[in-house]
Amino acid sequence: MTGFEVAIASAAIAGAGVAGASYIQQGKAQKKAESAQEQQLANQSRIENEAKLRMANEESEQTAIDTRNTAKQRQRARTVGAGGRQDTILTGPQGVGAAPSGGQKTLLGT
Repeated sequence: MTGFEVAIASAAIAGAGVAGASYIQQGKAQKKAESAQEQQLANQSRIENEAKLRMANEESEQTAIDTRNTAKQRQRARTVGAGGRQDTILTGPQGVGAAPSGGQKTLLGT
């Protein structure tokens, strides 16, 4: 082999080495991109699940609040109705009371 043939052969081998290295780097980049995509899908799925749980918790909290408010309204209604006829504006549970004492202040100052 002449020097020229050796130079051509070494250039061909070097070119093949560069092409092989480029192919390996391309494969690594593709695997890295696929891994990043899988990670992104997993994160998106996790976020969706957390949102569903949060909505379910908010709904159950709202249901508990509604139940509590309904119970308070019923209790209030029972309390108002419990007085019956014994608590009216004109008489209290003891009947007609004594005349108000003069020691209390009125709007006119006495």
